[in-house]
Amino acid sequence: MRIAMTTFQGIIAVCVCPMLVVPALAANSYNEAVNGNLSTNQSSPTPFTIASGTNPVIGSVGPGNSADWIAITVPAGLQLSSDVLAVYTSTDSQGFTGFQAGSAFVGNPETTASAYEGYTHFGTSVTNGSLPVQNLAGADLLPIMANPADAPGSQGFTPPLAAGTYTFLIQQLGAATSYEFDFGASAVPEPAALGLLGLGGIGLAAAAYKRRSR
Repeated sequence: MRIAMTTFQGIIAVCVCPMLVVPALAANSYNEAVNGNLSTNQSSPTPFTIASGTNPVIGSVGPGNSADWIAITVPAGLQLSSDVLAVYTSTDSQGFTGFQAGSAFVGNPETTASAYEGYTHFGTSVTNGSLPVQNLAGADLLPIMANPADAPGSQGFTPPLAAGTYTFLIQQLGAATSYEFDFGASAVPEPAALGLLGLGGIGLAAAAYKRRSR
């Protein structure tokens, strides 16, 4: 019985481990200083396809250029799992970001909250819905954007975002602001892999039970 259990665990390890060590694709980045200014047109946002890992979007907004528009495409097999405000440099305490599904933003982004799947203020001292004032530097913004209680009037969604294209607005109506958003993409778990992991867990539990029963 001991040999059978060891063999079973070995089979699970052989089946599961290759799926756990598949190397991640190289992440992409968009830097306005290198790639050019992001679009200021909601109907024609700058296209940007992300890859597995961290995908930085680096730019600036403010007087004379208050809005950057970028259409982020999440390829099949991946999901958008985070949107981290990695850098915020401004004398203004907060800016605004939000998104809508699709390769262009339809509706008035200034007055129609329901046009957004989700939105949030971002910065070092921000107010969102009924939440207390927060410093969101270094924070993942997706959970705030997802909750209509924190983003009043928005459609709401459940993170992570599935494969598809999403048009993001990055806006600052006050002082010049430099930013970096790190969009994190991860592989969608395969049902077969989840099943094998479950079997592995059962095998390990059985082995532990056998040891305790001696």
